[in-house]
This record gives sequence, C-alpha cells and structure tokens, in this order.
Amino acid sequence: MFGRKSSKRRRKSYPVKQDHRTYNACRIYIVTWNVSTKFPENISLNKLLGLENRPEQDSYLPDFFVIGLQEVNAQPQNTLYNLFKDDQWTQKFKEVLKERDYVVIKTEQMQGLLLSVFARRKHLLHLRQVETEYTRTGLGGIWGNKGAVSIRMNVYGSSICLVNAHLAAHDHMLEERINDYERIVQEQKFHVKAKETIFDHDYVFWFGDLNFRLTGEATTSADEIRAMVARDELKQLIEKDQLLLVRREGRAFAQLQERLPQFPPTFKFEHGSNEYDMKRRPAWTDRILYAVNENNYRNVRLTAEQTSYKSHPSYSISDHKPVTSEFTLKCSVEGSRDENGNTQYATTATSRKLKTIRRKKRHPVALHTARTAEARVNRKPQYSGEHFRKQHNNRLSYKLAMANNTDVHSFDDLVTDLIDYGQVYEDTTERTVSFKPIELWLVGEPNTIEYVIPNGFEEGNADWIGIYRENFTSLSEYLAYEYTETYKDKQHQLNEQQLQHMQNTRTVQLTFSENVSLPLGTRYQLLYFQSTGTRGVTGLVGISPAFAVEKRCPSPSFDEID
Repeated sequence: MFGRKSSKRRRKSYPVKQDHRTYNACRIYIVTWNVSTKFPENISLNKLLGLENRPEQDSYLPDFFVIGLQEVNAQPQNTLYNLFKDDQWTQKFKEVLKERDYVVIKTEQMQGLLLSVFARRKHLLHLRQVETEYTRTGLGGIWGNKGAVSIRMNVYGSSICLVNAHLAAHDHMLEERINDYERIVQEQKFHVKAKETIFDHDYVFWFGDLNFRLTGEATTSADEIRAMVARDELKQLIEKDQLLLVRREGRAFAQLQERLPQFPPTFKFEHGSNEYDMKRRPAWTDRILYAVNENNYRNVRLTAEQTSYKSHPSYSISDHKPVTSEFTLKCSVEGSRDENGNTQYATTATSRKLKTIRRKKRHPVALHTARTAEARVNRKPQYSGEHFRKQHNNRLSYKLAMANNTDVHSFDDLVTDLIDYGQVYEDTTERTVSFKPIELWLVGEPNTIEYVIPNGFEEGNADWIGIYRENFTSLSEYLAYEYTETYKDKQHQLNEQQLQHMQNTRTVQLTFSENVSLPLGTRYQLLYFQSTGTRGVTGLVGISPAFAVEKRCPSPSFDEID
C-alpha cells in the first residue's frame, strides 16, 4: 500500500481535484523603526500608518497592522511601568487605531525590541494559536539589546510568523550579523505542531534594524555615498548592500525575498533633520523581507503581493527613518454565515474527506504533512496498510470520502492520496464557542453563564473566560476571569458514553465569584480563550453579546416597613 511505485501509479491515475473556492485578500501593513530611545511625544503617527483622513473618511484599511520597533527606551523605571500599562509607543499607536476599530492582539517586548499586532475587530474570531518567542544575541546570547522577538498566529487557517530583529551593528560586523540570523532561526521554537520553526509557516515576515551596511568601506566614504544619493544613483549603490550580497551567496536570509529599496538609505541621520550624520556611512539598515511557502497545501497555492515598500523621511526624532511595507495575502475563504455568525465554507470533496478523517480519528499517518519532495521520498510508514485499514476501513470517514469523491476507488487510494500530496488547506476557525445571552449581571453576587461548545472543538489545558468592557481595544484588558472546566485530565475517570458526550455539541455552565467587581454604568462582554497555559498557545474562540451590570437593591429592614 505504501510502496513508492504503486503510489506513483495512483497519483497519475487519480489526479488531485482543483480547488474552486474563492479566496479573500488579507492585507498586512508592516512598520519597522529604530526610535533611538525617543518617546512618541508631539508627533502624529497617522502618515506613518497611511491614515491621513479622518476615521469616518477612510475608504481603505488594512486587515492587520504590525509594528516593529527597535531601541525603545528600556530604562528600569519604564520596564516597571510597562508591567502595569502598555508602553508609551503601543499606547500611541493604539490611540490612532482604536478610532478605526482595531484591537491589540499581542505585544511582545525584549528590552528595546517591541513587536505589536493590531487586527480589525471583525477578524478576532478568525485568529488562532497566537504565540510569542524571543532570542537574545547580545553579548553571546546573554544580553537582549540585540536579537529578535516574534509573534506567530493562524489567520483564517493560514499560519503567519512575524519576526522583529535588531542585529549586530557597525560596518565590519558582517559575520556577527550572519551569526545572529542563524542563531535566531535555530533557537526560536514554537509549540504548534508542524509549525515549530520560523520557516515552517505559510507566510514569514522578517523586518527590523538588520544593520547591514555597504561594502567598500576603504574605497567609498560617507561623503561619496551621500553624493551618489543626491545624484539618485540608488541602483548602483544598492549593489554594494551587504544584505543583498549575503542573500545571493546563500549565507543568510536566502529563504526570504525582498523588493530592492527604491528609497534613500535610512541610516544615519542627524537627530531632528534630514541630513546624514557623516560620522557613519549611510546604509539601508532598516528592511522588510518576506517568504511564502506557496506549496504547503495540495489544494491551494499561497501567494503574497508586496504592494508598497517605502521610507518616511518626514519623521526625524531618530537617527533612523521608519520603513513601511504592505502585503496582500491569500489567506481566507469566502463563505456564508449561519445563524450564529459562523462561516460556512463550500469545501471540495478533497477537503471534506481530510476533515472527516481528522475529526473521526486523528491518526499520525493521515495527519502527516510532506514538507518537501525529499522528505516524501525518504519517509517511512509507521503502520502497515493492513493495520491502517483495520483501524479505519469500516468507519464513517471512509464512507463519506468514498461518497464525495468518485475518483477514489478504494481506501488505499484515499490514504495514499493524503500521504503523497501533503496537507489540505482548512480553516478551523469555523468552530467557535457561542455564549447564551446574559440578561443581567448582578454585582456582588455569584453569576452563572452558559456557553455552547461545538462538535469537534478541542478544549485547551488552561482555557479561560475573561470579562471585558464593550469595545475593548486590547486582548490584555480583561477585568476578571475564570478558568473553564476541561476534561483532559479526567478522561480516565469517564466511561465510553461520557467520552462520546464530551465530543458532541454541549452546553456548559460556569459561575463567576461574587468577588468580581465591575463598575456600573457601562456594558461588558465575555471572551473565551483557548489556551495551553503559561507562554503557551492562545486563541480567541468566542465573544458574547454585550450585557449590563446592576447592583441588587437591598431588602428593607423591619424598621423601614410601615
């Protein structure tokens, strides 16, 4: 069954059906800026974000804003402040974006490195498995003044990894920059299966103050570089760029691509001006690169279009100029909505059969993803065909797959098809937790809520429900929370009927303590988070309708009764 010759014959006899679904465009706007420890006082960020109109006049908005900053002021007093409130830069960006209904999904900081992701509110329930990571490279990995912070997440089923890096400085430190890159790639490990490393992801965006300079330090002075910029000889100058050269040689960043900058070098400027500081040779230190694993899925080809790449010379508080780039990705599937607001997708038979196998029996063979052709050739099956057939042949998954795909003539064909061609694109965000309406929340008393867990939903080890103000602007703004009751640790205590019940759609109750104190005069919402615990993988999977809070009037005393 798993012989290479027979699988090749089947592959030729039973070609993969093409995917005829319609995919939506997902737009991501990325900012990288070395802010030289300055604070965002008395500056407007609207132009930097491409938001020069009033909020009500905006006709075009990206789906996500990704803000990567370097050399954020990380003095001890500021670090302590940031434990209780967002840092001043995140607050400043939030003020601009909240007027346009963006929400802070995640922020990660390592000393001066800061990375924040903002999403339009309508996308919140379509984000899954959000996780952060960081790598120190300063002083041999001891100090966090250099290195990278990253955020990975699934967006409508596509996996995206965002890396904000600050590499070793100075012209002669090229080898150190290459070593920093290699260390970040090797050390950053995530806890999402099949997406454990940076380049396992469907889309990778790597940006920051990468500090690559221009070659020819002995022959090309700072004055000569400035003169070439003044003569608009950028094409000749970029050929001396260290990052371009190491990419061509395959020494670093070879898996990433970049539209060559058509803007002048962004470093180094006199503070408060647009004049280059001649103490340093100007260079394109601030960059945005990307990678697309376009063939990660057998039924869809992923694409990313870079629609802009520019610097913003009008911002002069730093010795670096900020750089922005916008991308349009293929990352979501058009579909209709059911009565609960969940997206219903018209999936192909190919997608349906894989979903069925995943839900009915999560077998390692059926879930295996072939990442490269070489990996497929060298892969050895963990189970024999007879063992696999006994496990699944009489199950509903096989019958449904057979009924939905006339090209599949046997169960062997189905399994071989899955193994040979890798993973099918699937949007798991259709499974969301729905809350029953809360008529009234009484302050100072226990309050019991009800929510519905859908069929096929997997509870995490540390799922929790938080209370938020209506129109919250950050997922970190919860006022109170309660952990949900999960059954993974109790499975050995449940009989087969109870376990089957846990896999079906069911209604669950959760009681919040009377000690939860909510200010009166505003409305609130409940948010369900699927979580694996400390520094684990988290995703928002349910949002309740807004509800009001009241305080029960005290019962009259005996003396007050006439």
